[in-house]
Amino acid sequence: MGVPMRFERLSRTVLVALTVTLLSLDAGAADLSGKRLLVELNKLEPAGEDCRTTWVLNNGTGTDLARLKLDIVAFDTDGIVVRRVGAELGPIRREHTRVKLFDLKSIDCGNVGRMLMNGVLACEVEGAEAVSPDHCANSLETATRTTVPFTQ
Repeated sequence: MGVPMRFERLSRTVLVALTVTLLSLDAGAADLSGKRLLVELNKLEPAGEDCRTTWVLNNGTGTDLARLKLDIVAFDTDGIVVRRVGAELGPIRREHTRVKLFDLKSIDCGNVGRMLMNGVLACEVEGAEAVSPDHCANSLETATRTTVPFTQ
C-alpha cells in the first residue's frame, strides 16, 4: 500500500523546513568566509610606566561586528611571555576602520620583542548570536607598522 497522503505532505513540509534551516545556518556561517578583517599593530609608545599599543582594524568582512575580543600575547626581546590581554576591539561596522588603544601595564615598550594574536575570545555579528570564534579567527589577517612583529 502507498503512504497516506497526509503523512507524505507532512514529510515534505518537514524536509523543506529542515532544508531552509540548514541553508540559512550555512549562509550565516559563510558571512565571514573568504572575507578579511585586518588587525594592525600600528604603534607602541611609552605611557608613564606602561607601553601603549595602538591598533587599526579594517572590517572588510561585509558584516557589522557587534563584538570582537582577541587574546593578545606580548613577548619580551628574549621570547618570554610578559603579558596576556583579552582586548576588546569591537564594535566595528562593515567596511569601516577603527582605532583602538590599550596599555601593557608596567612594561617598557623597548622590551616588547613580538606580539601574538593567540586567538579569538568572542565574536558577535550585529543582530545575530555569537559566531564561532574559530570561524571569526579564519577571517583575521595580522599586520604591523612597527619594528615589533605581530603574528597569529
